[in-house]
Amino acid sequence: MTTGTVPRLAIRGLTKSFGGVHALSRADLAVMPGEIHGLLGKNGSGKSTLIKILSGFHKPDEGSLELDGRPVPLPIPLGRGEKIGLSFVHQNLGLLPEATALENLIAGEHGRAGQWFINWSAEAARARRLFERHHLDLDPWATVGDLSPVKRAQLAIVRAADRVGSHNEHATPGLLVLDEPTPFLPIEDVRQLFAMMRRLKQTGVGIIFVSHDIDEVMEITDRATVLRDGEVIDSFDTATTSRARIVEAIVGRSLTQERLVDAAPAATKPAVSVTGLAGRVVSGLEFDVAPGEILGLTGLIGSGYDEVPYLLAGAHAARSGRLDMGGAIHDLAAMKPADSMAAGIAFIPADRQKLGLALDLSLTENAMLPMAARGDNRFLLDHRERQARTADLMRRFVVKAQAPRQAASELSGGNQQKLLLAKWLQLDPNLVLLDEPTQGIDIGARREIYDRLLEACARGASVICATSEFEQLEMIAHRALVFERGRVKAELRGGEVTKSGIEAACYGETRIHAA
Repeated sequence: MTTGTVPRLAIRGLTKSFGGVHALSRADLAVMPGEIHGLLGKNGSGKSTLIKILSGFHKPDEGSLELDGRPVPLPIPLGRGEKIGLSFVHQNLGLLPEATALENLIAGEHGRAGQWFINWSAEAARARRLFERHHLDLDPWATVGDLSPVKRAQLAIVRAADRVGSHNEHATPGLLVLDEPTPFLPIEDVRQLFAMMRRLKQTGVGIIFVSHDIDEVMEITDRATVLRDGEVIDSFDTATTSRARIVEAIVGRSLTQERLVDAAPAATKPAVSVTGLAGRVVSGLEFDVAPGEILGLTGLIGSGYDEVPYLLAGAHAARSGRLDMGGAIHDLAAMKPADSMAAGIAFIPADRQKLGLALDLSLTENAMLPMAARGDNRFLLDHRERQARTADLMRRFVVKAQAPRQAASELSGGNQQKLLLAKWLQLDPNLVLLDEPTQGIDIGARREIYDRLLEACARGASVICATSEFEQLEMIAHRALVFERGRVKAELRGGEVTKSGIEAACYGETRIHAA
């Protein structure tokens, strides 16, 4: 962080209410030049409201805003943020997948400048210089839809930083707001993104980094602020602050890291047996799962553990493999999603927004889709009964929403994930498959999700959870398989399933734990 006395951004007393409910209450926040400032809080804590005020989407009821010591009149007109020194990268990145990197980079610029002609060769040369300056190995003519997730995120950040620098009428580096850019990225990609953020801060750009991931905030930020129920609870230097203090500020109480499961349930025979499973990475995989057991799959990125749920659900084609559930044999090379659903399998993918939910549909329409696919009431839709059933699911799964008719896109990430769980667990599946079930979810909602999984286990379901979060498996997994190069490197049971135990298995010599 640079030693400037004037904050790049200073917010004082920012307040916003909706229908008498305070979404933001007299919030203060300061970000210095060259500072990466974390913004933490549970879903509904006021983070999104604050960001929407900065972007001009909401008009505050009270409060003031300064950029580099200059007062900024509120509300900020939509689209004027870059002119005054504010730029945003939202979770969906705002890129056009069918357009090239260059087209995304310059989209809208020529319209604002009133230019009718684009010198494409000159623009491509400028893009290459820009990418090179930010250490981004990217072809300007590459189609964005063909890029890796981290390349797309890097492109969105470079575009935002370039625009706030070139369009800022006060010629200052400006402030960059990164709103949850990491939830769908593997750890190696997150490291690349953090390297880019550190390079940007060296130019004097102030960065607000919004995240649910406490470990990421502690790693990348200089300071952080916690919001709870619309109020600023705490601001601190992250280098000298304990994780326990941050957690307590977020949830309002201290939380202990405890195992939520005891020994694996005793079973005379497994409920699920997988043999000879092979996919793009995994090969020759064999394992069993007992009824009522949570089996964790983990390892380093690229080891293949995260491929397994998709192969078992028929979402990705397996090269070979057999699944035995209750005596019914399924050829995994021929398995389709409809087949897995008919077999009593529920699948919760990592990308809930693209693969799990239809965001433009209502909560009721999302929740009832599996019932329609199964053929329930195929000739007559009882809308009142469907809404009542959805309202009951919302209550049981603690989905916080205004009404069943509300669009799924309007829910927070944690409530979307709980809706996704409710959508599939209402079928009482025999096997639940999950990939990164708490990705981008606040610490309070995580516990609610864990409780729902434990309830499914209590009914006798088997659960397979693939995750890169070792702490998660320490809390909920009866057993964990650690992968390396597409094969099981180690098996951990009961008290062996700890973060340190998994790390030792990942980075230690290849070995198999004895049963």
